[in-house]
Amino acid sequence: MDSTPPSPWHPDRRWADPLIAFLALLALMAAGLTLRIRQEGNHRPSGRTTLQGQILEAGLAGSHLLRGTPIPPQEWAKARGGVTDPWDRSLLAVLMAELGDPAGARELVQTSLPAGAAGARFQRTFEAAYEGAPVPDAATRAEVQRRLGNGYTARLLEARLRDREGGPGAGEPLRAQARGLLITRLAALGGLGLLVTALAVGGLAVGIYLWATRRQPPVRPLPAWGLSGRAAALVFLGWFMAFFAAGNLAGLLLVPWPSLRWAVVPLGTLLHAGVGLRLLGWAEGLSFSGLWRRVGPSPTRRDLAWAVAFLALAVFLVLAVAMATSQVLKPEQNPQRDLQELLRGLTGWGPTLAMFLVVAGVAPVFEEFLFRGFLFPVLARGGRVTLALVASALLFGAIHLQPAGLPILSTLGLVLALAVRRTGSLWPAILVHACWNGSLFLLMRAFS
Repeated sequence: MDSTPPSPWHPDRRWADPLIAFLALLALMAAGLTLRIRQEGNHRPSGRTTLQGQILEAGLAGSHLLRGTPIPPQEWAKARGGVTDPWDRSLLAVLMAELGDPAGARELVQTSLPAGAAGARFQRTFEAAYEGAPVPDAATRAEVQRRLGNGYTARLLEARLRDREGGPGAGEPLRAQARGLLITRLAALGGLGLLVTALAVGGLAVGIYLWATRRQPPVRPLPAWGLSGRAAALVFLGWFMAFFAAGNLAGLLLVPWPSLRWAVVPLGTLLHAGVGLRLLGWAEGLSFSGLWRRVGPSPTRRDLAWAVAFLALAVFLVLAVAMATSQVLKPEQNPQRDLQELLRGLTGWGPTLAMFLVVAGVAPVFEEFLFRGFLFPVLARGGRVTLALVASALLFGAIHLQPAGLPILSTLGLVLALAVRRTGSLWPAILVHACWNGSLFLLMRAFS
């Protein structure tokens, strides 16, 4: 017997309102628990250098390489104040020892040594390279290089040790490799910077154009949903609870296969996306294909052009918001730490490709379907478009449970909703979201 109702769902308020309140309370409790766990994780030192530390490495070493002059003391002081993770500070200490501030490097090692046996191994390696202590074994040196990111700084440290073992000049081939790696990273970051700058300038122009034509009617009306507001709230809260349960369920399913632990995120994403679509289809009385036809008109070339325009607008607004909030957010707040740690554990092309497809494919499609294809039009019923734009953007930011990233994520959500409002199509929002997630994935993967 088909359990799909023949018409959109309109639950009775006498039982729907208490259920909504109960699910909302559960959602708040689950969100609070998750935030507490993440907060504890963010205050736990990383086991190796972070993305922030490696970008700082590229900036300092690149400045020294391009200018050919010592790094000023004020830049060292700024760098020391900008990193808090012990392994980032260890990387900074090696850079200081290599680039002209050995006294400051030694002070940093004494005051910011990573905890445990790994920290002791780093200290022995540092003292062997710069203070004449006995050279540690190969396994110790390999571990220290890995924890320092196997990049420019780690190779300079190993080159010093090779000089100790083989005489002056023995480490020169490794130094040449380090310089080549640094130049490659600087070129990539420089190209990325130029692209971001061009997009930001274009985004400003797009913003001016959209404001000047704000009274122009949209190309297509927003999707029309027949279910009631209470039904929409129950669907959204039901999906939200599935969002929390899916990760735990995926973890339990993969317990017998420890080598597949990386698949928790892809499997969890597929599970909660499936639950969300099934709930929405049941409540609206539509099959999956019917849901997609409701929100996803066939893509056109105009959709691609609008996607580029709204991507530029997103870059401009996110940069503006990031600069405005940079003085408020604490340096140790890292909204992407969970993903960075996950990417470090990926080995091989298979897991990396699977994770990329989920992050840059499955997640954007489903999130745009849910937030801009369903939630935004429901909230905009009755002409409340401005309220719907703001509310859907804030919910999109909050659902990621990243307090430090809330301003940026909500800004991105606002741009994505504007894209749907202006074009009447979900495709520009999906493409912008996919480009955004994919770019962050590739950047973090390159430095992981």
